[in-house]
Amino acid sequence: MIQDDYRAAIDIGTTKVCAILARKRPDHRVELLGIGVAPCNGMSRGTVSDPQAVAEAVRSAVSALSEDAGMNIARAYIGLTGSHLQSQNRWNNVPRDSGMRAVSDQDLALALRSAGKVELGPDRRLLHVIPRTYALDGIHGVRNPIGMHTSELHIQSHVITGSVTHIRSLQDAVKAAGVTPLEIVVEPVASADAVLTADEREDGAILVDVGGGTSDIAVFYEGAIVHTAVLPVGGFQFTNDLSIAFSLDFQDAEQLKVEYGTAAPELVGMTDEITIHPTNMDEPLTVTRREVGQVLKERVHELFQMIRLKLDEPHLAEVPIEHIVFTGGGAKLEGFLNLAKFVFQTKVRLASPRGLDGLPEPNRDPAYSAAVGITLWGMRNLPRENHVSRPRQTAAVEERGGGVFSALKGWIPGRNKSGETATRV
Repeated sequence: MIQDDYRAAIDIGTTKVCAILARKRPDHRVELLGIGVAPCNGMSRGTVSDPQAVAEAVRSAVSALSEDAGMNIARAYIGLTGSHLQSQNRWNNVPRDSGMRAVSDQDLALALRSAGKVELGPDRRLLHVIPRTYALDGIHGVRNPIGMHTSELHIQSHVITGSVTHIRSLQDAVKAAGVTPLEIVVEPVASADAVLTADEREDGAILVDVGGGTSDIAVFYEGAIVHTAVLPVGGFQFTNDLSIAFSLDFQDAEQLKVEYGTAAPELVGMTDEITIHPTNMDEPLTVTRREVGQVLKERVHELFQMIRLKLDEPHLAEVPIEHIVFTGGGAKLEGFLNLAKFVFQTKVRLASPRGLDGLPEPNRDPAYSAAVGITLWGMRNLPRENHVSRPRQTAAVEERGGGVFSALKGWIPGRNKSGETATRV
């Protein structure tokens, strides 16, 4: 049987690029076919600062993925973050013929087109129009109105836009690596697909993905996304503070953070000492782990205060938040969750990616939630596609059901298996 539904996803972060190839099995589970990771130093706080470095990192990660999967990667979904992202919740009337009649798939497609008619500035691009609920003749809170009768139909949607300049810079870097960028997937939305449970989405949850250069925020309630934001602070800033405080090279500061860092210095012994090598000194310097932790605690506490400010929005005032779910490599810092519990006074947990069968143990790590999420989001919300140009190894393709691949197909709005209407713009 010809398999033409191979999907590739690329997460381009401040510290690394992760590329994934997957396919959907007949039982609807998503199966990993390969993964490739490469270091990256061409991004700054979610935006491209060195296009050549980003292109090289993408090329290396995709090459490793191609080798692992035994196939050439030609196209991919691309993850996007950065403080240039903006979101809003909108109500739109859906134009329909007069009279009482049942809501159809065509009505929902028209509803999404109506919600997507957003006035944009010259440097803004519409990225996602995500349905939240519908209103039928004034009755609000309807999640799936198919088959219900109404004379008036309104849609409430969550709309996300981004900077055209930043998006093009990212796309150009991917093209320079020899890969055609397809859909742009906003990373807070994607990460949620990889880490949040159905109960968390329903009861009210804040997802915070603490990456290398940004912290991505997504708020869910009653099963739908209600808020999206990005902070230009992440693990890079934690390391940079250590570099400045102790006059260390950045790589030495990163090693110090990984090996001895903590956001709970009060739990560390006063005599737990570390030898470091400041750049402004000829001799080594001995510091305590508590001193290192105090620097990190202040930065983490500052991040939490910034998160609180981002959540101080009128439309979130009545949203009960039962959980804060942290993911991303920056959230793995020792003591991070303890400080979060103290600051937010609610349930918190550290989440690793799930939902992708065959993910190797080293990659079942919070640092890979965005990459897994982009893959899952594309599988669940976008039409059947083929992101592979041709097999690298005949045996590998035969084992995975490959063959002659079809060209990209057009798209007609429809509903995903959860019953929600999906769209891409």
